[in-house]
Amino acid sequence: MQCYVEAMAHQPPKDSPIWGGRTDGAIYSCLSYTGGGAFPGTNGFSFWSATPPAAPPAIDPAQLAQQALSTLTVPSPTTGRYPAGTLQDGQPFTVVNAYTWFWTAPESFRALTARADAGGVWAEVSVTPTSLSFTPGDGAAAVSCPGPGVAWRPGNGVWTPSPAGCDYRYPHSSIHQPDGRVTATYGIQWSVTWTSSTGATGTLPGLTTTSNATFAVAEVQSVVIR
Repeated sequence: MQCYVEAMAHQPPKDSPIWGGRTDGAIYSCLSYTGGGAFPGTNGFSFWSATPPAAPPAIDPAQLAQQALSTLTVPSPTTGRYPAGTLQDGQPFTVVNAYTWFWTAPESFRALTARADAGGVWAEVSVTPTSLSFTPGDGAAAVSCPGPGVAWRPGNGVWTPSPAGCDYRYPHSSIHQPDGRVTATYGIQWSVTWTSSTGATGTLPGLTTTSNATFAVAEVQSVVIR
């Protein structure tokens, strides 16, 4: 009925029309919340019921947490990479057997929170990044590291591994791949936990957001000058 219901403290006489000739049950008042915007006596009514009306269902904080999660925009990774040169035809490339660094922007690798409220109960959900993965696109399994990685800088040296552990070495060129390129998939894995005003806590299924990057894997020949 979308109103606040309670048994009338002083029940009308049984011969009152509201009973409708019944002698069981009780008369209840139904009052709508108006925020003080209605005149007294105009925002409710009385009715007979054989049994007390059912109370609203209990609020499930886990459902509130799911609702809070739905309000978040969980970011996809950016596709930082080194080596990241450009071939003569303009397509980007990395190099066979080099440590190909991968990373995402730090702002895409940060914890997020949201809260949902209903019926005096709230639940807060926390979405936390746990790792960055890199599926190289050459048929090999994904590799991962526990953070966002770090962007390569000239001072790091040309052929050094990533200090964050976010790197992969392509064993072959991409000449036999479709269009002579590979499509690598970057992924951020997220854990999802929640707390609530009831004291209940829990987890929701983890998330993975992804982005793709397409590039060639080129072989580099050394040249000896005498």
